[in-house]
Amino acid sequence: MLRLTDKFSPLFLGAICGFSVFYFLYFFESYGIQKGLSYSGHSHLFRSISFGVLTFAYLAIFETWIKPVWKINNTWRGVAWYVALVLLGSQLIFLLFNYFWNWQEWDLRAYLLIMKEFPLLMFLPMVFFLAIKSLKKPKIQEPAYLSFQSENGKDQLKVRLADFLYANSSKNYITVVYLSNGVTQQHLIRKSLKMLEQELSSHHEITRSHRSYLVNKTNIQKIKQDKGKVHVNIGAANIPVSKQFHGAFLN
Repeated sequence: MLRLTDKFSPLFLGAICGFSVFYFLYFFESYGIQKGLSYSGHSHLFRSISFGVLTFAYLAIFETWIKPVWKINNTWRGVAWYVALVLLGSQLIFLLFNYFWNWQEWDLRAYLLIMKEFPLLMFLPMVFFLAIKSLKKPKIQEPAYLSFQSENGKDQLKVRLADFLYANSSKNYITVVYLSNGVTQQHLIRKSLKMLEQELSSHHEITRSHRSYLVNKTNIQKIKQDKGKVHVNIGAANIPVSKQFHGAFLN
């Protein structure tokens, strides 16, 4: 799949638009461009190349140096930006066109003609550029959430995976320990730890450390081993690791 980096996108936009202008003017003689010499003595080929180079240059310059300063960071500003670029290009093309014809076309009729023809010529390459550019936009990844629900479904808690610290069971209840705005919180639900472990089995970060604990390995701050006993530190808690689970924490 074609990807377009921010570094080269101004050059890419200028290149495809500039080439389109040259191609349609020279090979298709678009908009009635004359094949002979202009009043300034320039050939059809030279004039077609000049219009293409002008288009490439102004688009590359504005995309590289002006656009970042104006911080075009939403859809409507983006649309307004490219409309403005096309309108600016129409003015530049009108000036170059008059240069080639010794300013004999410096009138409203010729101006309106350029204002109609240049945007039409820019439509396809602009759409192609924006379509390719959209492919590089990273998808915003939504944070993963964990859902904790009591057996009867009346008590529910939803916590971001990154904020979940550990769960501790006592008899038929589980204490869910998590962060909320950086502060450690606890929530009690009626459920077995085994059932909760099965519900969270798709999250490989969460693993059993002890018959009474499920921990989020990404939030472990320290793993301590002393005289064959292993503990993990999560927040202010010192959580034991049973021998059968040593491999998940020491390897």
